[in-house]
Amino acid sequence: MIRVQHRLAPLCRLVWMGVAALLLTACVPTSRIQPLEKLADLPSGEVVLVGRIELDPPLRPGEQKLSPRYAEYDRLAMVILGEEPRDVDRPALGDMKQRINATFGEHFFVNHPSRPFYILKTWVVMRAEIRVVSPNARVDDGVAPLQGLFRVDVKPGDQAVYIGAIRYHRDEFFGTTRVVVRDDYASANAEFQRRFGRTMTLRKSLAVPVRP
Repeated sequence: MIRVQHRLAPLCRLVWMGVAALLLTACVPTSRIQPLEKLADLPSGEVVLVGRIELDPPLRPGEQKLSPRYAEYDRLAMVILGEEPRDVDRPALGDMKQRINATFGEHFFVNHPSRPFYILKTWVVMRAEIRVVSPNARVDDGVAPLQGLFRVDVKPGDQAVYIGAIRYHRDEFFGTTRVVVRDDYASANAEFQRRFGRTMTLRKSLAVPVRP
């Protein structure tokens, strides 16, 4: 069980100042891990990664304060991946290039290199609003981290891998109180087959919690 009792506002000011400028200038780098619409788009030497991110309790209507410019972050979990376990307390440009953009409560289907990896941390943009202060613009923003380090095993010969439904339980301050990896393979595999047919096997390889 993970118990982290951080209040959101001080933490936001501490860890998100660098990325706030990126949000303001729309310079957050594109992740190399992208949603897949058809198998023909899967790069050589990569697998289809399938999973789901859940939040309990879920985001309330209006809990995120996002201007229209930042609507893409609505109900979005930015899942940072890496080849080695490490703490991502200040997301850097390189971290943002290795992320899954996962809508809470929905299965994601993305490409990933065919090798084991770690889920390092998940971030949620809670506030991102442009306020014009002549002659410059200023961004009011806040981010909430979801704590939890996981390892996912990808084996040679894998075509597609199901990592489970990772459910983050949170308190009133958006602190992570518990993380559970649920096995919802039957539902995920049914959606996988509807999307891509039956030519590829989805192997179950649930994310395994790693003690930091």
